[in-house]
Amino acid sequence: MKRSGLPRLLSIAIVVTTLAATACGSDVDPDQALAEGLAQQQAGNAEAAAAKYQQVLDVRPDDKYANYNLGVLEQAEGRTELAEGYYRAALDADPNFQPALFNLAIVRTSAGATQEAVDLYLRVIALDPQNASAHFNVGILLREAGQAKDATTHLNEALELEPSLAGRLLTEPVPPGDQQDVSGSGSSRSPSPTG
Repeated sequence: MKRSGLPRLLSIAIVVTTLAATACGSDVDPDQALAEGLAQQQAGNAEAAAAKYQQVLDVRPDDKYANYNLGVLEQAEGRTELAEGYYRAALDADPNFQPALFNLAIVRTSAGATQEAVDLYLRVIALDPQNASAHFNVGILLREAGQAKDATTHLNEALELEPSLAGRLLTEPVPPGDQQDVSGSGSSRSPSPTG
């Protein structure tokens, strides 16, 4: 009986794949790199954290945590377009990843995409009805859009869930349609960055 060359071909393919993966730096343990990146981020070493998260993405490009944390780092530096890309990559990996949904809503608000931000906050609320910050932020956006009834519903829910938000509610500007603007300039604000 003649032996097929298939087992030998499979062995060669495994060796070649292993060598290629090693040459590409995949000897990095992505879970360890992720933990080290988080430790660096918590210690305030953004550059070192970003390097660790990039190591994770080199091995697992769809890692939602590495993408999300790189988004947080970029957002903190004011690079919102880059942050948005990382948040969207995290959401490609897990469309219900609440931290990425929440932070993407903040980024989209700052870009003037209010309706998209409202939709994102509503997705967070659908996943976690107890998220007081999402209720608060969507309430502020709806109030600014002149949707007083829906705004009041969300703001009341936010205050019921987290009474300490009352102080922030008092510091949020009243939408231009609800106040008399004597200065000639409109007010601009961003939602709360807490989640």
